[in-house]
Amino acid sequence: MSTETNLDIHIGEGLTTDVQKTSASITIDNSISIEASAKVETDYASAEVGMSAKTGTVIEIEAGLIDNNIVANASYSDTTEAHVTANANVGLEGFGVGGSVDAYAKTGTEASIGMSVGQNGVSAGAEGSIGNCVGVDGTATESLREGSVTVGAGVSVGEHLEAGGSGEATFKDGVATVGVSGDLAAIVGIEVDASVSIDSKQIQKDGEKVANETVKVSNTVANETVKVSNTVANETVKVSNTVVNETKNIAKKADSGIKKIGKGIKKIFK
Repeated sequence: MSTETNLDIHIGEGLTTDVQKTSASITIDNSISIEASAKVETDYASAEVGMSAKTGTVIEIEAGLIDNNIVANASYSDTTEAHVTANANVGLEGFGVGGSVDAYAKTGTEASIGMSVGQNGVSAGAEGSIGNCVGVDGTATESLREGSVTVGAGVSVGEHLEAGGSGEATFKDGVATVGVSGDLAAIVGIEVDASVSIDSKQIQKDGEKVANETVKVSNTVANETVKVSNTVANETVKVSNTVVNETKNIAKKADSGIKKIGKGIKKIFK
């Protein structure tokens, strides 16, 4: 078992830019945030709790061609908020379940829009909120070696207006993901999310295992069949030789008997 604690304080760096050959991004970060967490982990399970707080304004804009996908994202956040989070996961041999919960209080304004179109598929979404609220969000995930299913829900209460939605149908690194999410909040808000991911690489691996085991079984059956065939052939040869030998003996005895009978007949007619 291992334990881990973390304390992080972030002070915004003001204006930063990042220009690449096919993309560019601009960030204006005038925020201050603090985050603390503790985590306990074993070979098969983990649990973590954390607290965070943030205040200030953050604006981010990104656009360009990234990994053969046309990407455009923009977000604005001027909020003061605090979160208490907890999550736990249990897994063994590629199978597992996990869950998380986030209780929060937030005041301010947020807005974001994002889009990605290209070789990995399509994903797009937009959301915005203004006002004061407290709420709780929760998610649960069931994982298999070949994929995972995630569902989530949340509720918030307060003097606020919140609306948004997103969807995706993507395929990247052998993993296909289809997901939708949406929320509409005015005084009382409800949010529902669902996402399914399928790992084609793992399916291929499992298929190869089945194929390999099938080949082993087939080889075993073939080898045993050859052994049985050889045994049958050998025993058939033995039986055939025995029949031939016995037939020869019977023929010899019959020939000797016939000769004796002939000699007896000659004696009668002398």
